[in-house]
Amino acid sequence: MTENSLLSTNYKVMKHLLLLLSLFGLVSCSNSMMELNDSDKDKILQTIDNHEKTLIFIWAEYCHAGKQMLDKNIVPYLDGLEKNDVGIVLLYYGHGDFCDGLKSDNRLVITNGISTALLIKINANNTMKKIVKNFKTSNYSPIPLLVDRNGFAINYNEESGHYDYTEIFEVAK
Repeated sequence: MTENSLLSTNYKVMKHLLLLLSLFGLVSCSNSMMELNDSDKDKILQTIDNHEKTLIFIWAEYCHAGKQMLDKNIVPYLDGLEKNDVGIVLLYYGHGDFCDGLKSDNRLVITNGISTALLIKINANNTMKKIVKNFKTSNYSPIPLLVDRNGFAINYNEESGHYDYTEIFEVAK
């Protein structure tokens, strides 16, 4: 084996080792942030218990589409949802005071400082699996859930495989 091929092999091994260590670090460091704390989960469950239907909208700081959907498909309907006694949970993954304008006495606004896309997906899916009884793992953001008092999502579209907004609009009328 030549010196160049030995160096090349060592480089490849080191590169793979660094990649594995990086992934391990990501997983081990994120374990404490992998889910919302119990207090937040209890607040969400209490909101669901106290309303015939509850909107849970999950979006992330990095997601421009999430901000657009919030502005276009959620914010205009918040008053109608509240008027019809729909519970509102807004779960925002990101930093800063972005949610200040959304807060009210009738809304549960939870912010989580995670901003890494992979961790947001894991966190949102793990949390919702424990809260929403028929939650289908979602690989996209934002996630608009309309949940009944028993904790079942009622706006999952089997055909598209997504949680759609149609039911939310109907309930907000």
